Amino acid sequence: MLYAMKLDFWTGASRDNLAGGFSAGVTRIGIDRSKTDFSGNGDPNDPAAGAAYDGYINKTRPDLGVGLWLYSRDYFIGFSAQQVIPQKLSFADDALVSTSGRLIPHLFLTGGYRFLLNDDINAIPSLMLKYIQGSSENNFQVETNIKLQYRDLMWVGVSARPDDGFAAMVGININSMINIGYSYDYTTSLLNTVSNGTHEIVVGFLLGNKYGDWCPRNVW
Repeated sequence: MLYAMKLDFWTGASRDNLAGGFSAGVTRIGIDRSKTDFSGNGDPNDPAAGAAYDGYINKTRPDLGVGLWLYSRDYFIGFSAQQVIPQKLSFADDALVSTSGRLIPHLFLTGGYRFLLNDDINAIPSLMLKYIQGSSENNFQVETNIKLQYRDLMWVGVSARPDDGFAAMVGININSMINIGYSYDYTTSLLNTVSNGTHEIVVGFLLGNKYGDWCPRNVW
């Protein structure tokens, strides 16, 4: 469960805007110990299961995220951090196992620019750099994206993560208040042995759109 808030620090006559936001809540993670026994005899001494074998182990941890967003009608630059508070996480019997997992911070840096190809179509290439300790050989992952928008009506895009996967996206503005987006993400790493890809549908609402713009040019 997360609660989020976004604040605009300055707007007005300037074409550049700076916004900041944060999210706070709790994360609940659980494991069903009855499904971790691969021997078939339910060994209660298995340190990965603990002394009591049946049932779930649930862990609840606080969660905090922060971000800054600098943008105008032509560009955007953003920085955000998730799981700002490092947390230890263990589902084993602490009396037998001294090691434990951790929830570690996830850092994201992104930027993009809008190019007008003609009167009807604009292209928005962007780049995202992720830093997650222990996630890869060098802890960094790069994601490249490009989005093509036709007037204020619809858009399509593609995204690629080297050695990990790629995604395709499409969206449409129903009217000046509602837009709908869909994306399909396919994994090319070894995870594709257990995953056939993911589907995501997003419905957006533009509240307080007093000018009736179908796609406000300085809102990304």
